[in-house]
Amino acid sequence: MFSLMANCCNWLKRWREPARKVTLVMVGLDNAGKTATVRGIQGDNPNDVAPTVGFSKVDLKQGKFEVTIFDLGGGKRIRGIWKNYYSESHGVVFVVDSSDVQRIQETRETMAEVLQHPRIAGKPVLVLANKQDQEGALAEADIIENLSLEKLVNENKCLCQIEPCSAVLGYGKKVDKSIKKGLNWLLSNIAKDYEAITERVQKDTAEQRALEEQDKKERAERVRRIREERERQEREEAEREGRPVQEEAPDDENMPSPFQPISNVISVNEDKERKRQKGLQEGTTNSLEYEEDNDEEPEQSRQTPENSSSGSATTGEQSKKKTRKLHLKRKHRVDPLRTEDAPAESPTPPPPPVGWATPKVSRLPKLEPLGDSKHSVGGV
Repeated sequence: MFSLMANCCNWLKRWREPARKVTLVMVGLDNAGKTATVRGIQGDNPNDVAPTVGFSKVDLKQGKFEVTIFDLGGGKRIRGIWKNYYSESHGVVFVVDSSDVQRIQETRETMAEVLQHPRIAGKPVLVLANKQDQEGALAEADIIENLSLEKLVNENKCLCQIEPCSAVLGYGKKVDKSIKKGLNWLLSNIAKDYEAITERVQKDTAEQRALEEQDKKERAERVRRIREERERQEREEAEREGRPVQEEAPDDENMPSPFQPISNVISVNEDKERKRQKGLQEGTTNSLEYEEDNDEEPEQSRQTPENSSSGSATTGEQSKKKTRKLHLKRKHRVDPLRTEDAPAESPTPPPPPVGWATPKVSRLPKLEPLGDSKHSVGGV
């Protein structure tokens, strides 16, 4: 009776306690099926999945846990970012392609690097032997032997569970039972030591942020030294050649922010457009006034054949005056050619008369029939 009451109290205590936040990292070689596994757990169709570039973050609810899974890309160039997520992870899901026997050595080396990392050692690890539905897939015992899983787990003091599965056989409620079983095992082992793991996660995260800040300051200091050295060399070179020293560019702190409210930008553009329109209108008015002044010039100022000799004397004086900018007058347009002013085209010559410059046709005399003739032959 006493044990029954104790169990009921423990169950009620667990039921009332808030959901625990857990962060998991899912790693493995490229094309191992990590994204398909995450999508199947989330309830999406795991088929036709594109390779992960970088990482993807998935949030889901598993019982009393609010789980965040970081699906990290498995390419060789992307594996370097895995260590940035180890500090905030409570556990690891390592996905293995059971059908890719040729890369099993690469898989073992990659798993060894993950489990030996100081921010992963000691945390629970779930190994999913994926693609069991394909022909030639390695069995559970063969994977343990080829990966030297027992040795790696014992050396790094990690709780480990391996589950053969196939991520493409179902999703949501119909997801592979081995995947669901392995995930429940991982969350239950995290829950057993949740306070200690959470404290370690907070400590590792604070240390990593401090290291990142230190690296950021060191990079900024290196950049500053390189810039000062380059400016010193340029200054010495300018002094040797006798060139003026260029002024240093303003610091980023003193530079105005390029991000301004859109209303200010619109008002500035409207002012510029208004000034431009005003300038165009003033220019048009000045050109029209100049045209009117030219139209009112006296006839004496125009040079004619009679006063060409007298006008040549005043040409030098007029050239000394300030010249105005010429504008194209409206009367300077090109008028179409008038047909009546054009010289008359020569008419088409008439055709030559018939028989002109052609040989005459000789006419043959008319031939009379033989026989009775008006002239007698024998009457002489």
